[in-house]
Amino acid sequence: MSDRAADQLHVTIPSDPKYLPLVRAMVDEGAALTGFAQEERHAISLAVTEAMTNVIRHAYGGDQEQRIDLTLDTRDQRFRLDIIDYAEYVSPEQIASRPLDEVRPGGLGVHLIKSTMDEVHYRKNEHGGTTLTLVKAPATTKEPS
Repeated sequence: MSDRAADQLHVTIPSDPKYLPLVRAMVDEGAALTGFAQEERHAISLAVTEAMTNVIRHAYGGDQEQRIDLTLDTRDQRFRLDIIDYAEYVSPEQIASRPLDEVRPGGLGVHLIKSTMDEVHYRKNEHGGTTLTLVKAPATTKEPS
């Protein structure tokens, strides 16, 4: 098990959507480091983009000058990303997708995130905001169920 600081990356960005391509590039490279194929990296990037969009749109109400901290951790041969906001904490029970059989645009981001990632955890952080932790292990390193 590696415990090197080089296996973690900490980035702070403003809550402006123009920085999403930078986040996607970081996520794609992090997923590549943990052994994901291109198709899986794309799915992870899409899930992270949905999560970041939810923070910008819902937690910050579209305010593009708020802070979002990201911690990418590739230790233990798995992809882990913490998305940390400084808005008001929202309990996981209040974060939900619309029903899948309801045909209309939007509202499926949380479903996409949960169906793509192995673990999705929301928790209140020390400054009152929300930390969303997303974890995905490559198929070859997943433990048997």
